Amino acid sequence: MLYRYSAISRSGSRLSGEMEAVSRTIVLEDLHKLGHLPVEVVESNGAAAGRGAHGTSFLSGKPSARQITLFTRELAMLLKAGLPLDQSLGFLAKDARSKRLSRVIGQIGDGVSNGKSFHESLEAQGQVFPPVYVNMVRVAEASGSLDSVLERIARGREKAQKLRSKALSEMLYPCLLIVMAIAAVTIMLTFVVPRFKEMIMNAGTKAPEQARMIIAASDWLLANGQLLAISVALLVVAIGAGWQQGLGRQQMEWLMLRLPLVGSMIRLNLTISFCRTLGMLLENGVELPAAMKLVRDVIGNKYAARVLDQAYNALRKGRSFLEPLSQSGLFPGVVINMLRVGEETGSLTASFFHMADMFEEKLETAVQRTFTILEPVIILLVSTFIAGIIMSILSAVISINDLAV
Repeated sequence: MLYRYSAISRSGSRLSGEMEAVSRTIVLEDLHKLGHLPVEVVESNGAAAGRGAHGTSFLSGKPSARQITLFTRELAMLLKAGLPLDQSLGFLAKDARSKRLSRVIGQIGDGVSNGKSFHESLEAQGQVFPPVYVNMVRVAEASGSLDSVLERIARGREKAQKLRSKALSEMLYPCLLIVMAIAAVTIMLTFVVPRFKEMIMNAGTKAPEQARMIIAASDWLLANGQLLAISVALLVVAIGAGWQQGLGRQQMEWLMLRLPLVGSMIRLNLTISFCRTLGMLLENGVELPAAMKLVRDVIGNKYAARVLDQAYNALRKGRSFLEPLSQSGLFPGVVINMLRVGEETGSLTASFFHMADMFEEKLETAVQRTFTILEPVIILLVSTFIAGIIMSILSAVISINDLAV
């Protein structure tokens, strides 16, 4: 079977290609023997592509990110208590509340029992465990600090998930307001306005301009409602497919970074992810060039990845990686200044963690303030729009009554 892979060499350069092997595990083992750090290994046929497209769906059998974090936290606790790795994995496989997670832990335990290292067993699970996670475990196994490293990984994932959950909960109410506003306007145009249309148009007098505009919008929506719904659905599917394929994604992300309010929050989130991930990698003995490559692959933003590529190229040429970051304007100036001090004093890892903690608090405050402001603004706009429709219809009805008198 043919597998497509990407990896990082000992020198820190990016490699990609195809390899024929019996299984994905063989490809990973061969890459390790060559001294490369695997980043991604996927089947090169159509079936693999189909599975990749649904890799995060419920039907894929892949545990959720929260389940992986809980597994990491519990495994760290068992190892700190002095239990052997294989016994700890056995306990967690039996006690897992999710069948998907239990199956994954069982497969990892089987790999360890058959003589594989822990990180090789994690790699065999495909995309369940990110490359950063696997690489930190590999370094931890070599240094004998697996329990403390797993605890650090769990802590970092918990902070990221907590921040993401808080942002989503803050977004829920404004999004609900927008949906309800669209529903209310649609109901008025399709059910309420048509009831007054015949009376207004047959009154023998010219209806006010605003009322005629509302009636025209109602007629258009009634005539083209199905076509509009289908077009919107197709547009959403096309945008989603194009986003997954990377079509125009970098340009869209660049535009989103420059939006008011939203852009600043995205920028803060990227800063936190960059600083915390890079700090964890450096703390666990990963060299800066390789760590920069790993961060580039997991940061989840194409525009930011291009900036990090420039920083990585600067490192390869013996220059400071901070210059490209400063020129891009992607990260706040205080981050660049703090990291420059850390680079000069040899405390770069501590600087990364300090920046991550500081901007995490700042992002929480920014999210809360932004959506606190947005909620009354959305309510005011929706109320004004609906009131405009009602007043337009009422003005036409009042003019008819005045004419009758």
